[in-house]
Amino acid sequence: MLSRIFCSTRCLRQFGMKQVAETPLCRKVRPEIVSFKKFDSNSLHTTSSFRRDDDGDFSGRNMSTSTIIKPFASKPQSLEIPDNGFDLLTELPPYLRLAFRMAGYYTKDSRRMRGAQTLYREIAAQATNETFFKALKLENDFRPQFALLTLHVWLVLARLRKEGDDGRLLGQALYDIFWVDIEQRVHDAGVKVRVSKWLKELEEHFYGSCVAYDKGLEEGDEAFQESLHRNVYGDEGDRKRAAICALYMRRELASLAMTDGDAIQRGNIRFSRDY
Repeated sequence: MLSRIFCSTRCLRQFGMKQVAETPLCRKVRPEIVSFKKFDSNSLHTTSSFRRDDDGDFSGRNMSTSTIIKPFASKPQSLEIPDNGFDLLTELPPYLRLAFRMAGYYTKDSRRMRGAQTLYREIAAQATNETFFKALKLENDFRPQFALLTLHVWLVLARLRKEGDDGRLLGQALYDIFWVDIEQRVHDAGVKVRVSKWLKELEEHFYGSCVAYDKGLEEGDEAFQESLHRNVYGDEGDRKRAAICALYMRRELASLAMTDGDAIQRGNIRFSRDY
């Protein structure tokens, strides 16, 4: 197993070696999470992999029943949304515009951070939507929320692999924001003791889920559904629920593959809301 490298503003430590910080604030994404095994968008259920039913809906192949496809019946399409057109510097007096430029508002790092923040806001909006939980037949509490946040971070990291170094750096910024949010959610859930242990277990679950989704996607529908049943549904209940989730995931992967890289870098995407 590859080492996990955690870092904070005060120190760096290697997982499994001597601990020098109880609760690291910023972690480096493990290489296999950003650089998944060969990712081929042509292998996904794109338009040619969907069939139209008699009533005009689209369904994925190999689904066990026709009734489970209703929540996520739309075809894959680009997730890009229009830029809101707002430019902070054009709205400010000249002296403030100069101050912002000198402060680095338009540097590559600053743009990347704003893009990561915008991406994560959309991830959190989708992963905590009450109607989305109902469509996936999940209870809206901490564990399913964490599972759906993980799913959507994985979706974006998989797509960012195609963007080279810029994608890798944006993926790291996105992961850092994700983990700060998870730490806050743990505290909000009322965890007061052994917080580091909780966070370590959640991080293990995140890495394990990402590897399982990557492997399941490579091995086919059954393996992918099994990985979702285990990591999203806790290996409990009707496996048809995992088929619903798999249909959504494959469609979003195909949609992200159709989405312009610049739009993703800016965070100008919206996940499908057909539920």
